Amino acid sequence: MFKVLNKQILAKDVKRLDVKAPLIAARIAAGQFVMIVTREGGEWIPMMVAEAESLRGQITFIFQENNPAAVELGQLTIGEEIFSMVGPLGQPAKIAKTGVVVCLATGVGTARILPICKALKKAGNKVIGIMGAKTKNSLTLEPQMRIACSRLLITTEDGSYEQRGLASEMLKDILASEVVRQVYAAGSAEMMQAVCQMTKDKAISTLVQLQPVMACGMGFCGSCRVRVEGKVVLACVSGPLFDGHSVNFEHYKTRLAVNQAQKVNQDFQHEEDDMTRSITKFFPGLLGK
Repeated sequence: MFKVLNKQILAKDVKRLDVKAPLIAARIAAGQFVMIVTREGGEWIPMMVAEAESLRGQITFIFQENNPAAVELGQLTIGEEIFSMVGPLGQPAKIAKTGVVVCLATGVGTARILPICKALKKAGNKVIGIMGAKTKNSLTLEPQMRIACSRLLITTEDGSYEQRGLASEMLKDILASEVVRQVYAAGSAEMMQAVCQMTKDKAISTLVQLQPVMACGMGFCGSCRVRVEGKVVLACVSGPLFDGHSVNFEHYKTRLAVNQAQKVNQDFQHEEDDMTRSITKFFPGLLGK
């Protein structure tokens, strides 16, 4: 049912998959996501939909292979099928005509900000896009962002393309020269926190896309809890977009670090289990029972 129609390697460990999913393509809105599992018995992972074409009945994922489940997804070939997909999930972005809006993204966060840029521009806003990357080779979706934005600025940390520096530094220049009504940010916790510190002083509405570990996507497991306005909420049902000035970023970063450590331990345990099975297979009795 969810057949892979096209596949591209965009950068190191970053891939694009176009997948047949007519029902989701017809219903998904900017800011929403889906949960997918590549194979039966596999791990469910959240995936933002970078593009949706309802007429063709297809959606596009752009993702980094930074965990085993994402690696499995990236190994699918054209013609193969994703085992299961659930969505749309999460709260859609509230799109309105407000004036000048800045959409800032780093890394694969560009894939999460792209549909929001398109929706904001369609609503009549002047959309200024800011893309940040470590190097020119790690940039993704530049042509699509140029179409989706009224103006696009690019920074690379090593200066290999466009301007040298950080995306958040370029935002400071924009805020000094434009009457910005709203800011959207998607990327690292550090970048989003820096953006919110800048916009809070100027009382500019700022929405950030949080991406905590998410096991079910429907509010059952509680793995994606974050602190917003002093309360614990679930990113899957209340987000993934949140008022950045209300997000407790220190709690968010701690949760990300804890989940990463747990993931490393799980992967290590899986490797140990695989090794144990191999040794037991070839040398029965060596490890005891």
